[in-house]
Amino acid sequence: MKAWKIALPLTGMVALLHLSCVDFTAPGDQANDRISIVNNPATLAAQVTYFSTPVPVDANGVGYPSAPAASAPLAVMRGAASPAAFTLTLVAEVAPPIVGGQTLQATSVSIVGQQAVVSYNMRGNLYIGAIDVFDLSNNNVPTLRSRATFQNTDISSVSVSGTNVYVAEATGDTGFASPAVFEVMQLVGYNLVLAGNRRTALSSFAGTSATATATRAYATSGDNGALFVINPITLARIDSVQLHDARWVDVAGGKVAVVQGTPGQLAVFNETTLAPIGTWSFTGAGIAQSKSTVQLVGGKAFIGAGTGGVQVLSAATGLVVGSVPRPNPATLTPPLPDSVVVTNAASVDADLLFISNGEAGVYVARGSQVFSATGSETAQTITMLGKLRFANLQSVNHVAYSSQDQYLIIAAGLGGLKMVKVNN
Repeated sequence: MKAWKIALPLTGMVALLHLSCVDFTAPGDQANDRISIVNNPATLAAQVTYFSTPVPVDANGVGYPSAPAASAPLAVMRGAASPAAFTLTLVAEVAPPIVGGQTLQATSVSIVGQQAVVSYNMRGNLYIGAIDVFDLSNNNVPTLRSRATFQNTDISSVSVSGTNVYVAEATGDTGFASPAVFEVMQLVGYNLVLAGNRRTALSSFAGTSATATATRAYATSGDNGALFVINPITLARIDSVQLHDARWVDVAGGKVAVVQGTPGQLAVFNETTLAPIGTWSFTGAGIAQSKSTVQLVGGKAFIGAGTGGVQVLSAATGLVVGSVPRPNPATLTPPLPDSVVVTNAASVDADLLFISNGEAGVYVARGSQVFSATGSETAQTITMLGKLRFANLQSVNHVAYSSQDQYLIIAAGLGGLKMVKVNN
């Protein structure tokens, strides 16, 4: 209750500030039989609570021994670097959308430039989802500019490129042969609109991830699914590769990387031809219908590998060049059940690595060098700094960090979003 009382006046003051600067010529609220879009600034401002609260990094009781075994050549240690080298400040919390009386859970975050897009879905069998669009340009005051809620559609993940928001989803629409669908939403500035919205079928029970380059969009679908390459304008399928349990796709450095589960595998393809470069096994990603992400940085694939923690593989040869273990649930303070501590995602930028570990929360580690500056098989030390301590953190599904914008955005499941400013 204390945090709420402190934050409430700041919320009101910031909301008034935003309303005084709003361009009222922006698109208004819109709806059809499936999607409802709110672009009204006053309605959206009520969903955000603003703070200016330091976020400590706690190195004690975080589920690691005092001196964990190193993983050569990418060594992982704890406590050798000082967390005082950077500061973290909680600047906003965002309430999750409620659709038909059902509270949605935050599932993914995409940060590009001064814009962040967030996806939500519904636990269980109901198909309900949402997308939020944030303006990050006002330094420590992120602004919710648009929210779309979906009937009969779960949103698994989103990414943004230019005026397009690419969406991986599952639908109950019987007009599709299977529930997995890829959708493109349009942006006018920071506002979602219905005009130009379009969908195309994937395979399997759910679309699991989506991303895009300037000329191609990519999507994955789950069990008995595939990697799809899609024309972002016409939605015509350019190519596809059948991949069991394809969970996430990333594109960088001329490579397309897909993380697969049950068992954990990294499949890498040539970006231009989609010719296979290699498929390699890694530890983890063995839980069915679970989340795993991959991010390509410096020729290395950083994988959120479930019970395998963070696995780091060369995207050229598949060599396992390091790992950050999952925290031990039994030695956490307080201890947690084994099933709720899984590494869902990892986000790397500059020399910082943020890790979502389910109900164990968000962890941060630091590289001895900027991750993008080292080769795919170059030895580098990663130091585990500890756990980010929040007052009321829910299970963490995803994290996204941008050193350019100095934002860490945490998708905290039913707890909505936490938006943290990172000052180096």
